[in-house]
Amino acid sequence: MCGFRYLYNGEDGYVVRCKQCGHYQLAFASFMLTLTENEFRSFGELVKYKCEAADDALTEYSKTVVLRTPAAGVFILLTKSEALRLSEILEEADNENKALSLISMFNS
Repeated sequence: MCGFRYLYNGEDGYVVRCKQCGHYQLAFASFMLTLTENEFRSFGELVKYKCEAADDALTEYSKTVVLRTPAAGVFILLTKSEALRLSEILEEADNENKALSLISMFNS
């Protein structure tokens, strides 16, 4: 049974990591993903890359950012501003995870 540690928690979603199995759970907008460590890292890199790419949106509400998920045939569509916010959340969660890892080294 998973026991989660919050890495990010806000009105727009959350990122948690299981203390036992190490899987991440990410909830944002209208999706929720459960990811392994490698999938979480890859997904974060993909989101960051897509945020740095040129914006081809016709309007600010156009869902033009397409994110591939680890599940075959499942993609996430976001606006540029949603993708930017998701990138910020993933970075905050990664920073929190690194800080907790450093703290645990001193508590061992």
